[in-house]
Amino acid sequence: MNYKIKVNVVGGIIFLILAMILWYLIPSQIPVTTDAVITSRSFPKLIVAVMFFSSLFILVNDLIKIARKLPVQEVEVNLKEEGRAVITCILLILYAVLLNIIGFLFASIAYCCAMLAFFKCKNWKYYLTVIIICTLVTYIFKNILLVQLP
Repeated sequence: MNYKIKVNVVGGIIFLILAMILWYLIPSQIPVTTDAVITSRSFPKLIVAVMFFSSLFILVNDLIKIARKLPVQEVEVNLKEEGRAVITCILLILYAVLLNIIGFLFASIAYCCAMLAFFKCKNWKYYLTVIIICTLVTYIFKNILLVQLP
């Protein structure tokens, strides 16, 4: 099943939403201890503002072209081909959620095994290798490098 997507309209909307989310998250992620005019939040806020206004410009420009019935850039998307990429992204998001719930080791093992299963890997040695590597990485980071893992 093929769909035609107006690239600048969809991209503009996605990046407008992303810019608004980032603008909201900056104060909680970057603490400020001084009352100076230029702080550690200044540059990230500037970048997000540029991203917001650039996205708004692109979106409005293409909406005006659509209203005037002028051609806009489109791309054809085949859902069968792109579905695998979407599922991979969903697995990655699920991994990020599981990190805080079950911890780094078990979330990493689950994610790696899910990816192997998604790509139809039937060799049990790959699954065992992934489990061993995840366990070793966890041990090295926690006990040797003394890095706090989720």
